[in-house]
Amino acid sequence: MGNWRQRRNVKLLVANRGEIAIRILNSATELGLDTVAVFSDPADISHCRYANTSVQLSGGPLAFMKPQSLLDVALQTGANAIHPGYGFLSESSEFAKLCAANNILFVGPSPKVIEELGDKLSARKIALDANIPVAPGTKEPVQSPDQVCRFGDQYGYPIMLKARDGGGGRGIRMVHDPKDIESVLQRCINESPSKQVFIEKAIVGAKHIEVQILGDKEGGVVHLKERDCSVQRRFQKVIEIAPSVGISSQLRTRIQESALALAKHIRYDSAGTVEFLVTPFDQKFYFLEVNPRVQVEHTITEEITGIDIVRSQILIALGETLESLAISQNNILAVPPMVSIQARICAEDPHKDNMLSVGKITNVEFALGQGIRIDTWIHPGSVVLPHFDSLLAKVIVTAQSFPIAVEKLKRVLSMMVIEGVQTNRKFILALLNDEQFLHNETQDINVTFLETRMSYLLTSSQKLKTATTSKPQNRSVNVQPISAPGSIQFKPGDVFNIELSSTDKSDKATKQIHSIKINDISVNDFPDHFNSKIELATSSANSLGSQLNMKINRRTAAADSSLRRKAIGDAGEIACPISGMVTEVSVKVGDKVEVGQEAFVVSAMKMETVIKSQLGGRVKAIYAKVNDLVDSGDLIVEIVETKDSKL
Repeated sequence: MGNWRQRRNVKLLVANRGEIAIRILNSATELGLDTVAVFSDPADISHCRYANTSVQLSGGPLAFMKPQSLLDVALQTGANAIHPGYGFLSESSEFAKLCAANNILFVGPSPKVIEELGDKLSARKIALDANIPVAPGTKEPVQSPDQVCRFGDQYGYPIMLKARDGGGGRGIRMVHDPKDIESVLQRCINESPSKQVFIEKAIVGAKHIEVQILGDKEGGVVHLKERDCSVQRRFQKVIEIAPSVGISSQLRTRIQESALALAKHIRYDSAGTVEFLVTPFDQKFYFLEVNPRVQVEHTITEEITGIDIVRSQILIALGETLESLAISQNNILAVPPMVSIQARICAEDPHKDNMLSVGKITNVEFALGQGIRIDTWIHPGSVVLPHFDSLLAKVIVTAQSFPIAVEKLKRVLSMMVIEGVQTNRKFILALLNDEQFLHNETQDINVTFLETRMSYLLTSSQKLKTATTSKPQNRSVNVQPISAPGSIQFKPGDVFNIELSSTDKSDKATKQIHSIKINDISVNDFPDHFNSKIELATSSANSLGSQLNMKINRRTAAADSSLRRKAIGDAGEIACPISGMVTEVSVKVGDKVEVGQEAFVVSAMKMETVIKSQLGGRVKAIYAKVNDLVDSGDLIVEIVETKDSKL
């Protein structure tokens, strides 16, 4: 080994959460490094038990996006290295520069490389300089719908509008019709941190193929084969396969060599991914972007190459070279061929437009066996919050061929149990049983495949038998809770006194004692749900006697509002359909609105959802403001129909 053994005093802070934080913390621990975990909410600490030290970030969930907040924790704990994981600040050159300025090692590419590749317009220029084909596009950002119209007239539709600094599907929209340009352009601008958007000609019928690269600080670079990520929804990947399927060996080699050429051109010095749109029917491919970080789907590349990408990434940051790590292109290509598939299990309801499902995980069970890997952060007691990505678990299977891997994945998903939130498990099972997907070796599986099959797959998923959700006394789960919430056991006959008094010391007449006796319990899942019949007495009464039904339903752990709920059937009450953060309120009290007019925008899972009015009238009241965290069903805007309205 190289010089990393001389750095025994390395303390690594992982600036992330969830399964990727666990993945990094485990690799760092195996390397003998001291580790620091950070969290923003006490309900989201699953990853913290894998670290030597845990620190709560100030400023709530947004602190994960604030370089100075994370740097402050590093300085406070004596951490001299930071791994950003993926998402959050993993592609922030500002964060990388801040680390360097404070003598903290940033585990990732150099700030210069991140800056050049994080800007999609700059990345297009780099690809052209490296003689890699790119799709027709604008060299500068566009601001007006007229500019977009002119591009569409020149190159034809569909076209893509892209935030120059977007990621994870954020700030990316396809335009098929000129009439949609104005609204789509505004959405992309809103989702872009820089508020800058450019245009590319959409490549129709393309596969999404990406090549994993690994470079060191001395100019060494290799590719770790490629992955097929064509099965995606709204530019969010659902299933990933390594190596790619449905492309010729000649095209595969050209794509791999192009990724290497680009990596060498910019002296890439960490783990990263070069992404392409590939059209196998004409043997062409086009540069898409470079992700200068570890990817969600790095797992399947590890499975088919035997290389621990996260471990290698850390060691390269500590000064190792590919040669000292015994990583060479010849060795990678000599590994016996295998096929690995990853399914992303998310807290989403596919039958409600993949609405985020928040709540407490009550039960978890994963199948085990040969060729099965589960990367997850959930356990009984975990809470799914609306601030973060909906990913619950990555289920990875590896086998000698694609058909065998599919059958293995079907078994694993059929046996998997996740209770407490809705998931896309059955939807993915329906996908794995779809005859069109099973012929993945053909050219038909491209980035539009899932959208075109959505209706069929949703219907098929409803017909699937569900895995057992019973809870036998001896059921064991292979993910143990780190700190299961304390459970309070209520039983009939219990009596509780509740004292309520004013905080105003001058008001002495408002103090009341309420006595509650529990008579009969119908639902006992406190603190989430508790229904019972009670007797009630107050300090003004001498004894218990009032017969009442009591129902307790806890709001989402993340919601900080106390909004009232939408009345069923009232079209004038516009509620939030998902749990998330209000990012825009598009109307004011007194405004006249039309049916279909935008009322507000809510963000969840890094995607914005526009909520429109179902009633024409006048805005009577607005119950939330920008940056409020709200629950699904919370009333946000109230509209009254006006008789004299001509709307």
